[in-house]
Amino acid sequence: MLIHLLIIIKNNLRANLLLMAGMFVIATSLWYAVDYVYAVVVNQQKSLGFDWEHVYYVQAAVLPNESVECDTASRSDDEVTAEYLEFYNRLQHHPAVESACYTLMHFHYIWKNGSGTMSYDTLKTSAMYREVTPSYFTVFRVRGADECLPEELSRRASHTNDFVVTENTACRLLNPDINNMTVKGVELAGRFIHSGVSMREDEPDSVRVAAVCENQKYNEYSNWSKAVYRIVQLGQGDFKISYGSIPYHDIFIRVKADADRPGFVESFRKEMKKQLRVGNLYLADMRPMSYYRNEHLADYRSDLYTYLAIAGFFLANAFLAILGTFWFRTQQRREELAVRLVAGATPHNLQTLLMGEGFLLITIAYIPALVVAYNLGISDLVETWPVEWSFTRFLIGGLVTFLLLLAIAAISIWFPARQAMSIQPAEALHGE
Repeated sequence: MLIHLLIIIKNNLRANLLLMAGMFVIATSLWYAVDYVYAVVVNQQKSLGFDWEHVYYVQAAVLPNESVECDTASRSDDEVTAEYLEFYNRLQHHPAVESACYTLMHFHYIWKNGSGTMSYDTLKTSAMYREVTPSYFTVFRVRGADECLPEELSRRASHTNDFVVTENTACRLLNPDINNMTVKGVELAGRFIHSGVSMREDEPDSVRVAAVCENQKYNEYSNWSKAVYRIVQLGQGDFKISYGSIPYHDIFIRVKADADRPGFVESFRKEMKKQLRVGNLYLADMRPMSYYRNEHLADYRSDLYTYLAIAGFFLANAFLAILGTFWFRTQQRREELAVRLVAGATPHNLQTLLMGEGFLLITIAYIPALVVAYNLGISDLVETWPVEWSFTRFLIGGLVTFLLLLAIAAISIWFPARQAMSIQPAEALHGE
């Protein structure tokens, strides 16, 4: 059967070469799009590392000097800090608020981070540096690397200047060979590391790792980020805030699920407008994390939709190319197909013949396309972040692309094959 199909292809070599050249271009381009989508799907299987649902960002701001309500008397940093703490305390005691947290240099879905180099013994790694209160882990439902609950993680990280590090950061500090992680990240808990960053005067160079938390992504389309969290307690140590630094300090609240209903923000702001007027501070804005998430992911989703559109475009091109070729070829070969019927072939045999010819043409065209695809991969001409290039990735992408092409070929050839099955030998051979 295979030899027979090769002979048929050879007899129509010129037309088949044109078809195979087109399928080669289509297969290569389709593989590129499929590979990108595969990388996105694989990365989506990784845990996000935090829960943004029912979480709101609360923005405190300072009344402008032009406001009639503004108290223009000068205030020390201690007085401003006291106002900020009162604002925070009133906020977290609202009946609908499950928990509240403070962060500095950390805002999920917003590129807002510090960075530094952490070291343990002779091993070093760079990581994002963030400051949070212990309640951050309960607000965003961050679990420990040992799968402990957020409440337990918050309890472990309750001392000022303690650090909580993500599991991948801990692994890099414990394992000399990054390709052979033999020591688990949780074993870093309780040990002291050297911090390469210091944003406060009371922060020592050598800090204790109070706990190791689960890996976290910056967003659903990124890889796990290496990060360290310095624990701060509001009102303790050298924690000070001035009016000028207010925009850099962030507050988040987790709202009880039964209270988080449409219109919650409007009713909350109306209810708390007067209560959250503390000194010159007031509630300037309040938005759900879903707002920032959708805004941040817009570009990533646009890229994904673009690649899906490219894949759809090339699949449509493959469909039309194969359909047109075999439709025209069936018309040209009516006499040949009629002779096959006279010689004892069944309509089903004709359909199998055309299907086999189409599948073989695609397979022949796909082999050089795979070679080109592999070279694109090893040359780093494909997306290698957040999913690294590997031979397994190449094989899976290649197999999915091949199956898509075969499916399109089967659908495309089915129409002319059905036409061939209805050929009446006497009518087809009438002109001979």
